[in-house]
Amino acid sequence: MKAQHKDVTINRTRVPVPSDIETWGDLLDWVENNFLKPGQCVTHVYFRGSETLNYRNSVTCAREIASIGTIAVECGDFDTVIRESLEELEEELQSALDSANEIIRLVEERQDDEASAPLTQLLSSLRLLFNVLTEELTWTEVPDAYSSREEFSDALEQALVQLISAQESEMWDSVCDVLEYDVIPILESWQQVIERLRGQVA
Repeated sequence: MKAQHKDVTINRTRVPVPSDIETWGDLLDWVENNFLKPGQCVTHVYFRGSETLNYRNSVTCAREIASIGTIAVECGDFDTVIRESLEELEEELQSALDSANEIIRLVEERQDDEASAPLTQLLSSLRLLFNVLTEELTWTEVPDAYSSREEFSDALEQALVQLISAQESEMWDSVCDVLEYDVIPILESWQQVIERLRGQVA
């Protein structure tokens, strides 16, 4: 008979895990279907004290919990979690917009060298926003978004490819065009989406 896994805590309280649960995916299903109260959701997962961000991907879910070691799961109220996440996302969107406008200003003033570092940082932020907005918001569809999550995904991906190509070729006028006519309209559209979503969960 298999022993219960004893190194699992939920909201800092140690919980007995059924002995037939062998993988992290099994454990995650058990937590969400049998342990969480209505209106709650998983907010953070820690393996051996380190936060695991991609805890739902297939590779992680296939890991045996005996090989992981200490597992800590944090849960919270769904509406509160979503509200806080949307606030953070709104801040990131505004920061990206401010950065894009600053890069355009620098290029227009022929300060290409000064624009290089913020452009690299903006590309990193856009990749992060791309991942969040196309994957993390799968729980909802908002009418009149870019016009849809799929169209937004395609448009932003295409804009990123064009922006990276222009950066590598040091074609700063093209960088400005992509930022002004592609990236900024997309980000502004999604600012409206996030604002609308915040109103729904307020």
